[in-house]
Amino acid sequence: MRMLKTVLILFLLLLPMEVNAAPVVFNLKPITLTNGWRIAGTVTTDGTVGQLTAANFVDWNLKVVQTTDFVWTEKDSNAFGISSVTTDGNKIFVPTSPDGVRDGGALFFSRGGGGGQIATNVVVADFTQLSSTLGYPGGMAGWQDEIWGLNYVDLNQANHTRYRAASLLAGRPNVFQVHVPTIATNPLLMTVFGTITTDGTIGTLLSQNILAWNITARNQDITYYTPAKSTVMAATRTYSDGVSISIAHAGGQFKIGISGARPTFVTIADFTDHFMPGGFANYYIGNYGIMGEKTPLVAPGTKGYKATK
Repeated sequence: MRMLKTVLILFLLLLPMEVNAAPVVFNLKPITLTNGWRIAGTVTTDGTVGQLTAANFVDWNLKVVQTTDFVWTEKDSNAFGISSVTTDGNKIFVPTSPDGVRDGGALFFSRGGGGGQIATNVVVADFTQLSSTLGYPGGMAGWQDEIWGLNYVDLNQANHTRYRAASLLAGRPNVFQVHVPTIATNPLLMTVFGTITTDGTIGTLLSQNILAWNITARNQDITYYTPAKSTVMAATRTYSDGVSISIAHAGGQFKIGISGARPTFVTIADFTDHFMPGGFANYYIGNYGIMGEKTPLVAPGTKGYKATK
């Protein structure tokens, strides 16, 4: 009988441990690094509470993104690239070529080259001979800048039609959101977005009818790290209370990446470098070195860094 009671007590004590051992998904606190890089994503443990090792991480999905923006506004560019553009108050239209030979309309904004600078343009829609010359017979949208060169996409519009280039934003009189298809997805995600503000004119729009604009051309270098292509390279003095994950200020380190002679890795937190007593996070690519970094992570006297939210 005594033996049966002992077995029963041991079973009851072990039961909660089995429940707590279910995998737990943690959302990382986004980390903004230098040079436009940002770290975000999730890590999953086996449910262990207390000190963790690399073996306790059963899954992860890190997203590392570098965002580079080029912006055109009425303060630093002009609206002279407007031709045959019209509006009904709800949408802005640009006509396509009437026959595939003659020019259609155009809606773009330019920043002059002068002083040794290269001219840049952001094109919401262009159906002139320029688009055909560049290899976009159905019209084009995109941008030209001094770093990435020509970045355009074919609008694939039929002749003798009107292309909807922008739509009125709800609750914002005379402010139109531009419509530009995704320029590219590989190797970079390239997009264009923004707004155009008119003076309320209905009918033909001339450059003087465009009061303001804020158009952004965005490049995003996006890389994902999962167990399929990476490992937990370090999980030293890394802890979980079941709700969050923390890395100790005294010698803690949490790093995921690809090992090798020239490793590539994402450092979520590192407190092992005495030259950086507040710790650091970074993104390191073997062939290039440190791409972006954040330091310090914590103030003096802080016990640890909470890596998840």
